[in-house]
Amino acid sequence: MQGNCNDGTEGRFLCPGVPNVGPYVHGSLVRPEGETDTVRELLEQSLSSTYRVERELGGGGMARVFLAEERALGRQVVVKVLSPELAHALSAERFAREVKLSARLQHPNIVPVLAAGAVADVPYYTMPFIDGESLRARLDRLGEGERLPMGQAIDILRDVARALAYAHSAGVVHRDIKPDNVLLAYDAAVVADFGIAKAIAASVTGGDRPERTGARDLPSTLTQAGIAVGTPAYMAPEQAAGDGGVDHRVDVYAWGILAYELLAGAHPFADRHSVQALVLAHLTEQPRRLEELAPRLPAAISALVMHCLAKDPAGRPASAREIADALSTAVDDSPSGSHTSEALGVGATPSLPATRRTRARRFAIVGIAAVGLAATATIAYTVLRPASPAEGLAAPSASIRSDARPTSSAAYDAYLRGKVRSRNENIVDNDTAIAALREAIALDPSFAPAYAELSRVLTIRGFYFAREAEKRQVRLDAEVMMEKALALDPNLAAGHFARGFLLWTPARRFPHEQSIQAYRRALELDPKMDEAHHQLALVYLHIGLFDHAWAHIDSALTLNPGNTLARFRYGVIHLYRGEFDRAYRIFNSTALDQNPSLWAFQAATALFRLGREREATALIDRFLRDYPTDEGGVGTSVRAMLLAKAGRRREAEAAMARAIELGRNFGHFHHTAYNIASAHALLGNAEQAIRLLEDAADNGFPCYPLFAGDAQLDGLRKD
Repeated sequence: MQGNCNDGTEGRFLCPGVPNVGPYVHGSLVRPEGETDTVRELLEQSLSSTYRVERELGGGGMARVFLAEERALGRQVVVKVLSPELAHALSAERFAREVKLSARLQHPNIVPVLAAGAVADVPYYTMPFIDGESLRARLDRLGEGERLPMGQAIDILRDVARALAYAHSAGVVHRDIKPDNVLLAYDAAVVADFGIAKAIAASVTGGDRPERTGARDLPSTLTQAGIAVGTPAYMAPEQAAGDGGVDHRVDVYAWGILAYELLAGAHPFADRHSVQALVLAHLTEQPRRLEELAPRLPAAISALVMHCLAKDPAGRPASAREIADALSTAVDDSPSGSHTSEALGVGATPSLPATRRTRARRFAIVGIAAVGLAATATIAYTVLRPASPAEGLAAPSASIRSDARPTSSAAYDAYLRGKVRSRNENIVDNDTAIAALREAIALDPSFAPAYAELSRVLTIRGFYFAREAEKRQVRLDAEVMMEKALALDPNLAAGHFARGFLLWTPARRFPHEQSIQAYRRALELDPKMDEAHHQLALVYLHIGLFDHAWAHIDSALTLNPGNTLARFRYGVIHLYRGEFDRAYRIFNSTALDQNPSLWAFQAATALFRLGREREATALIDRFLRDYPTDEGGVGTSVRAMLLAKAGRRREAEAAMARAIELGRNFGHFHHTAYNIASAHALLGNAEQAIRLLEDAADNGFPCYPLFAGDAQLDGLRKD
């Protein structure tokens, strides 16, 4: 058994993220015979109705760690109880409040905080029990002079960067990134204890002055306990000096130290044998160039790591998302020659999980260079991995191929071609994707992911492009493909995703709750499925739950920065919140070549709402000239609003009639209906406006926060 609580004193359990700087006193796994265990007694007495403590896993100078069963749900959790010495220096109430802020983080590369509280004024918090080992334990098992395979190291570093990017976007800084806080689960690296270091510092400072995390700035009670917040080996210079406030860039620096350690095989200041020497090195010394120690590493990655180690925070990458993007680009742009396979860890040691070896090998073979296509292909690899009992899922039955990969390489190639094209919601790419996926199924009729993807592509066809006479057959075909995928593999995330996609259509009258459940099931089976996050965000956006939508877009982009369509949705949320300038900036900076209709419709709407009617009119005129079919009538509906605002009633009414003619059978007609309702409201036609608002709400767009805040509808408020 392995787990997420090992302090290195015994076995392989890791205590991730107990921030340990300065004197670190390892706790004993077994207490001296006859000695009363007061902390455990308090825990068992105070929390007996909620948890059943099973055993102590380990601990250190800052916390003790227990494995417990959460009685209500019957699941194992880790309970971390701060040491009494530390507890005396803290405000338990403020600590719990700060930890609860971190509990908002929900991301596949983050171990979530489940609960926080105090027993007899001693703070504790809980996390899920992770079946795996820490990165520190993995490194400690390496022999003298050995290092992790490069491909495995890059995978781990990318997962950590994605976790940081998401947390930083939510305003949470980790402050103690180190190998002890990185857990290696079944097929991902996950980061533990986000926000705990901040919670300790905040509960000491009381939040009444700018926060400083250096030892000089902590109260004497904490300093006398031999504790500072952070770990000297990974502390950014400004964090170690304690001479100013810290921000997310301390995590960028710590990521750079971690990356250097994994890729070079040694910490950059490994020869410093005291805390003082280590802190001084961070403040004044430059590490040896990484390319000298890892000559086979792509030059772009070496430069990225050294960039993160800049002494001045302003000299580092601006964000962790920038790191994740740059890392993806550097790997994807590596030449397919002799260095690529080494850089990606192809043929690496058996310690690299089989799924990751396969994914890395496919990167090298396929040789995809564009970031967006590479990210799309990565999703394909992730979809293909089997469900694992370690993830709390039933193992595939004997009748289902456990590897979930096609028997034919030609089938897999056809599948990838179809999947790459399927993201582009235009008729040409839709036709190409359908043909490629049908080819994959013909080559391997038992390949479940191809059926799931074909279902999704057929749903897109029915939603946007199919003629009325063929819509019913396209919908039936999509349903058959989805059911076939789940019959072949009931635990296929892509199959449940296809179910959610198929449900959220006009033919099914947009059953939001059922679609949400299907997408959530897909994410339970595969937390790294960025498009499931994206589509879940789209549903939440349409029903006015903007915060939920935003969080899932964050998750989608952390997993796949190349998902441009997901990034575009940030602008839509701003638009619906009435933040028109922010919306237009996002629309104007996000190319959406795969869906020009969506881009023109939203960008013109933002300009219109900013009072820039002339620019909006020019944009719509240009769009309608280039795309005269105007699928769904959305462009024409924006023109109707512009004409109504200008008081050109006859032309506005003609545009409304034309928009209805173009869009009545269109999947997203609810947007056209809303725009026409707005035009009617501007013209004073209250009855027609309300009828079309009801149509929009009943058919997929009950976005009531938008309705309530839209000034164009003010003329209807008294009706």
